[in-house]
Amino acid sequence: MPKNKSKNAFYFFMLDWKRRAEAQGRKFPNGLKDVQREPECNEEWQCLTKQEKGPYEAMAKNDKITSQISSKDKKTSYGESINMIEQKELEIMKFKKEMQENIKVIIKSAVNLNFLPKLKFCIVHVNYFFTKIVNNALEYFPAEYAFGVFSLENGIEEVHHAIVSTKIPLGYRREALETSANSHNIPVEYPGGETDFVVMYKKLVDFLDSRKLVDQYPYLYTTTTNMGAVQSLITKLSDAAQENKDQFKIYELESLFTHLANEAYKNRTDRDINCIPIYAGHIFTRYTYIFEKGFECHFHKYVDGGTEHCSKSVLQQWAWTLCDEFCEPLGVVMQPGVHKPKKSKTDISQVMTNLMSNLKVNDTHESATESKAILSMTGVSERHRLKVSSRTYQEEMRRRNESKPIQMIDYGKESANKPIDDPVNKLNKSVEEEDKCVPNYLNEKPLRPPNINKNIYALPVNDLSIDDEESFPPIGGRGVPIRSRLGARKLPLGKGESDLWTHR
Repeated sequence: MPKNKSKNAFYFFMLDWKRRAEAQGRKFPNGLKDVQREPECNEEWQCLTKQEKGPYEAMAKNDKITSQISSKDKKTSYGESINMIEQKELEIMKFKKEMQENIKVIIKSAVNLNFLPKLKFCIVHVNYFFTKIVNNALEYFPAEYAFGVFSLENGIEEVHHAIVSTKIPLGYRREALETSANSHNIPVEYPGGETDFVVMYKKLVDFLDSRKLVDQYPYLYTTTTNMGAVQSLITKLSDAAQENKDQFKIYELESLFTHLANEAYKNRTDRDINCIPIYAGHIFTRYTYIFEKGFECHFHKYVDGGTEHCSKSVLQQWAWTLCDEFCEPLGVVMQPGVHKPKKSKTDISQVMTNLMSNLKVNDTHESATESKAILSMTGVSERHRLKVSSRTYQEEMRRRNESKPIQMIDYGKESANKPIDDPVNKLNKSVEEEDKCVPNYLNEKPLRPPNINKNIYALPVNDLSIDDEESFPPIGGRGVPIRSRLGARKLPLGKGESDLWTHR
């Protein structure tokens, strides 16, 4: 079992100093080992007063108490305290219960004030490049994100969208290329995106500031499958700006759908209220509006599959799904382009047109994007392999001019005009040709021709006798006739003779 060692005050100071240094652009490949060698960090620690060291000493004291308590607990194979894991599970259950109560209060208050169609919600979607495990938790590296303000009356009112172009850490580039090629098609380190997480945090705060309620940012709603990516994005932006991430509350979009359905489905007879939670978990996985165009970002507008995976387009698909379910029961007139696509979703010709528009034929291999240039184990991309192995037009014409024309030979006619050769000469010729065709591998000598009497084939078939022991030696061996071997054997005398015939 790994031993739990408490951290001193200087350890927590190094964590704080490292976070401030990384916000300024500095990097520490070896983590706290590099920070401990920094003279600036040591000098700043020496210059701190006793009061300034107080918070770090308090953190060290709390860590010591926690380590002493956890040392008595049972641990998993990863060295985690089972009690701590159970405590985290209780916190998650408490958070979900609080989430359900808050959403219920918001919906009930809006219904009582007849304000539900105008109630605004903030929905979020995040695309990512790769994932990695940090402190036994899955962390997502963002590639694109979109925050949208939505209401049942006005649909999507405003969207804050950004493509992340920061440098991919060492060792994760291939996974980022594969994830990009299989989903959103955003190139790694895209030149037109955002590069600084501090700037991205400030832009996001400016977008959400006008929608605060009593110094509280609005709740951020996303699907359960996208929850981890949104939490990782908020954590990364808050850590870069040295702000508290707990000021942003991330709720499940399925829970919002459930509470909206409990009020709106009272006026619908084609929905079963008892099956709302199951229906809520399924409705955001449908592909009803996946091929609708016109709401993508500036990048995905000209990329294959942009309407399927673009974060901005996904927000619009979620909004149309909510409007399709709740606008009519709440008395909201659905307008094309706002609450639903401009054309009916049941128009098969429109769906086929969207499918055909996604098809793209490249005349050359040079038009492949960087996200398709995934390296193999030998370090060669598929685009380079196709380019090298393919022939140009000049090479193809030269190969055709230098090649000899095909000659058609009818061996049936030639054999009819030529006399039949002597069998002996034909055999000699075939044996000589076989000797010439024997390949020479590693300077080895060709195989010895078989020891066959060639003159035997010139004799008539009737002269060959099966009983000829000289020409056809017996299988039993080495040219000795079987009759001579049996005749040379001496039989035992006396009783042995009868025993021999009995066993025989």
